[in-house]
Amino acid sequence: MKQFLKSALPILLAISLPVWSASSAVQEAQALINQGQFDQALQRLDSHLSAAPQDAEARFTRGLVLLRLNRYDDAIKTFSELTRDYPQLPEPYNNLAVIYAQQGDYEKSRDSLEAALATHPSYGVAHENLGDIYAALAAAAYNRALTLDQNNPSARAKLNLINQLDSLADSGATVTARAKPAEPAAAAAAPVDTVALGQLVKDWAAAWSAKDANKYFSFYAPEFAPEGGASRQAWEAQRRVRIAKPKSIAVSAANLQYASLGDGKARVSFDQEYTSDLLANRSTKVLELKNVQGAWRIAREYSR
Repeated sequence: MKQFLKSALPILLAISLPVWSASSAVQEAQALINQGQFDQALQRLDSHLSAAPQDAEARFTRGLVLLRLNRYDDAIKTFSELTRDYPQLPEPYNNLAVIYAQQGDYEKSRDSLEAALATHPSYGVAHENLGDIYAALAAAAYNRALTLDQNNPSARAKLNLINQLDSLADSGATVTARAKPAEPAAAAAAPVDTVALGQLVKDWAAAWSAKDANKYFSFYAPEFAPEGGASRQAWEAQRRVRIAKPKSIAVSAANLQYASLGDGKARVSFDQEYTSDLLANRSTKVLELKNVQGAWRIAREYSR
């Protein structure tokens, strides 16, 4: 059942970020986060919070860093304390829901999302995430029904319908609490070719915008492994559906930041804006690339 639920509830739950005017401490921490230096970012935030313990922005950012460090219990504690001290903010409730969902506790996830919507009924991210949770709960129930009666055609048909929901999702720009943190750049790493890397991001976004799936896939390294454990074949099939379904797509990348990972590898992070006739979405995209026979190719991709 756990394996089924993993496929029935794909990486759709989105971590949310409230809009704040960033303090200097948070800006410094964010710069460290963008470089993959999560321990250093946590130290900077902890130092700041020792003097300003009620800084909600710094506390929220600290929760996100804890997620990047896979410290889920500490992240739960941080976001829970934020819901207690700032109950009017929906984002901490939403991010608690993401963590609970990743742990398989869909009831707690549902309760957190309903709390988010109680504070902010027009919060679209929470509505979408709540739909994913209800789908997971339904899938679990139909799976239990099939366990008891494998010849139940109604339950099997409904289960198949839920399994198809992921292929109907539209954007690859969502965030998961299980996204693994990028490795920090080595201190002695050689400088990256920002011109070549910038051109790759531009061409990759252009292929996506043109709905040219074959060209889009050409930017990925042969050993590219999708986040979440899906096979390369399943990921490509899913992406083809998502690229083909909208009538129009526009993808742009801004504020590109580069880092060398050494050994012919590099990382590019940027603000991605995805717009189609079906959906508009903004996220921070991270591409980890490797040099394959003289050309940069995407070895790993995730969103923050």
